[in-house]
Amino acid sequence: MQLHEYIRRLDALSGGYQRSQILFAALRSGVFPLLVQARTAESVAETLGWPVRSARMLLDGLLALELVEKTPENAYVNTPLAGSCLLPGAPLDQTHILEHRANAWEAWTRLPEVLRTGRPVLAPGISAEERRAFIHGMNDIARESAKALMAAVDLSSHRHLLDIGAGSGAYTAAALCAHPGMRATVFDLPEVLPITRECVAPSGCLDRVSFCGGDLTRDALGEGYDLILVSNVIHSFDWETNRVLVRKCHAALDPGGMLILKDFLRDPDRAGPAYGLLFALHMFLTTEAGDTYSVEDAESWTAEAGFAAGSCVELTPNSRLWMARKPRG
Repeated sequence: MQLHEYIRRLDALSGGYQRSQILFAALRSGVFPLLVQARTAESVAETLGWPVRSARMLLDGLLALELVEKTPENAYVNTPLAGSCLLPGAPLDQTHILEHRANAWEAWTRLPEVLRTGRPVLAPGISAEERRAFIHGMNDIARESAKALMAAVDLSSHRHLLDIGAGSGAYTAAALCAHPGMRATVFDLPEVLPITRECVAPSGCLDRVSFCGGDLTRDALGEGYDLILVSNVIHSFDWETNRVLVRKCHAALDPGGMLILKDFLRDPDRAGPAYGLLFALHMFLTTEAGDTYSVEDAESWTAEAGFAAGSCVELTPNSRLWMARKPRG
């Protein structure tokens, strides 16, 4: 029985790329919006300009993945999962983050080369469409963790948030909605900020947001903040860059202000969590020196910068917070 379980697990691992490619092909061809109402393979093929055989093959693949189901009339329709997550604008829309993951496919096919050379896959530059998919994808997944952060940490005493590497601004929007007396400055690359503004606008909080374009590895962060959030940023950089960033955060904070580092903080012995280990490999593939870091790493950065003793909060199954305050005097 154990041997059969080994084989089952290996089959699932080795065939994972087939399942992801079925999903990506369906997303990129616009199949899921067509299946809000049940449609036959012939109808889908006609709309997409495909051979009927192509449509039937893909739809049956989606059936195998339990993303669509068949009606007694031999038509296909979205399952609740697809209807909730795979339609643009759906309640739990995940289309942008899945597009970002589809864009990473080519890099992952080069894993053996990167392991052999130790040099990452560096594209000549991200396109505007890829950047937009990435930022909106981060927004797809950040909305829920932003709510979790608001529930886990009392921010009611804070008045001015600096959101470093804000991306979509999901955490800024959540904080401002939860605390009407708070204002925020979002700091990110100049080419990102128009997308940030677009993502924050539906919250109705834009009148309390300032936008600051810059490079966190080179530029000053300003001053006068009593709360700084660095969410899912440190994994893009090496240990020393993060150490310097934390020192800059200390300088930018008012006495008594708090720094929150949110990331896929792993266990000190690199034994887990599993998501953090896999994400570290993605950073190895796509950045010069990115990695995932431990709670102990974060603690060492804040202690060296002059923060008081900090604390760790388990936020989601994949992410943790490290929080530390700047002493008042």
